Amino acid sequence: MSTFQKKIKFNKYISKKLGFDFDTISVKQSTFKLADIAELVRQAKNNDTPYTILTGAGCSQSAGIPLAGELVSEMNSKFGVQLSNLSEGDRGNYNKCMNALTHQERRQLLQNHIKDANINWAHIGLAALMDNGYTQRVLTFNFDNILMRACGLIGLYPSIYDFTNADVNLQNLIIDPSIIYLHGQSYGFRQLNDENETKSHANNMTNFIAQTLNTSPVIVAGYSGYNDGFFEQIDKHYCGEQRLFWIGYEKEIPEHLRDFFKKYKNHAHYIGGQDADDFFVSLMQNLDCLPDFFTNHAQHTIRILDEVIDFPMPNTDDGINIMSDLRQQMINVGQQALSLIAKVHNLMLEGNYNQVIEDVETSYGDIVANKDFEGMDEEIKFIYSWAKISKAKEDWSELKSKDFEKDDKLIQSIFENFEKAVLMQPDMYELYLSWGQVLTEIAYQTGESKFYKSSIEKFVKADGINPSTPAVNHLWGASLLMLADLENDNSYNIEALERLKIAEKSLPEHVYNLACAQIRFNNIEEAKNKLTFCKENKTLPPKEIMLSDSDMNAFFGTEWFAKLIGDIE
Repeated sequence: MSTFQKKIKFNKYISKKLGFDFDTISVKQSTFKLADIAELVRQAKNNDTPYTILTGAGCSQSAGIPLAGELVSEMNSKFGVQLSNLSEGDRGNYNKCMNALTHQERRQLLQNHIKDANINWAHIGLAALMDNGYTQRVLTFNFDNILMRACGLIGLYPSIYDFTNADVNLQNLIIDPSIIYLHGQSYGFRQLNDENETKSHANNMTNFIAQTLNTSPVIVAGYSGYNDGFFEQIDKHYCGEQRLFWIGYEKEIPEHLRDFFKKYKNHAHYIGGQDADDFFVSLMQNLDCLPDFFTNHAQHTIRILDEVIDFPMPNTDDGINIMSDLRQQMINVGQQALSLIAKVHNLMLEGNYNQVIEDVETSYGDIVANKDFEGMDEEIKFIYSWAKISKAKEDWSELKSKDFEKDDKLIQSIFENFEKAVLMQPDMYELYLSWGQVLTEIAYQTGESKFYKSSIEKFVKADGINPSTPAVNHLWGASLLMLADLENDNSYNIEALERLKIAEKSLPEHVYNLACAQIRFNNIEEAKNKLTFCKENKTLPPKEIMLSDSDMNAFFGTEWFAKLIGDIE
């Protein structure tokens, strides 16, 4: 296995769920940082062509709205009689199940989920982008009102349009900022659920879709592009006139989208492995548009109260002004000094890690070993540690982006950030996992085995704290394989095989590294099985990586290998 390949695999296994927020996103043909995407969004606003954002079910999942697969299970549980005419196979098909229900039964299915849904950060981010002019129009396939509620939370009230009941040929009458429901609203007269309805409706919107794609850049988020006819219209009308970013949860470009992104590889970019909340929070932070509702509560309330007329006091002439008194109370609250906890909460929301560190160290002095931290609030310790971790990763990302040159001073600074985080939170497994990740990448860049050995020490520590973490054994095993290459020591291969077998239990579809380890022990048939399984689950690396991977030498020139890599990119 080439060290480059193993490096690719590291970034693939880490996710925000484990507390990581890498700012580099791999895109076919190029690599974008979130800061780069934010800059393009900023430029579009300055050029009076703000982004149009298209959202699907993935943007509402964390708010409590189930995805299609979960709804299929619920329909089979609650509407068994209604689905009794469907075959066993069709009872697992979302469109077929929805088509078997009446419109009222579909409303019944969705209403409780929508009623109980929370406001999630994807929609707060969308509302903030809209409030600051970075987008003027959000098109959504969702029925829920979460974006409307998020807008109301920050004092924004966009125009609302339901395209199931509107004349789509009157699109020039739309008043922005706006939210456009493409398939209807939960409380509307129509909701389009089944495949025939959505395809027919997409055909009716063909002119609107064409104009949208060719007059403004587009971000697509939380939308799969399956079975509703809308992607067919995107494929038909998109011509590269404007830039398009497709934010997807799947790490690799889904098969049904590949031809589209091949065709427009310079202007349309698939950004995989993304959670909608993480993406829009990061975009909001990079554009510095976090709503003041979260960071300056009093000022936000005063701004809302300024829109309310004085409270009517009947039959009085004494000049009492209740609203004026309430406004003054909020002004007094706003003038009070925030507690340190409140300050660092706000700064973490903004992504201002340096200021968190500075404020904590100003209050408590230098964070050094053997210092008594008993008087420090536990929440302050936790936030300070995360700020240090985030700062370390931020500095490492910056160093990597400069065509890495070994900078001992900056690398030492990165290590010191992790060390100070350990002083505050010695039992935080995410800390050691993140530190190990950075050490492994430094080892790859420098070719020095000491950094691999240090990374393995961190993975051992993380595993000791939380043995159930899926990423630990993947990272640990891959580091051991690379160390075995560098030091020509088979004992590392033996340990790598053990770690990667454990990793397989938690993430069975990600077994490319395990296949490489099996090859090193001449377990060729087992390695073939793993590689075939990777291909079936679309987790094989790109073809050029496999062709440069020394572990694949065992298969070079064979018909089996040619077939394995024949149709991957």
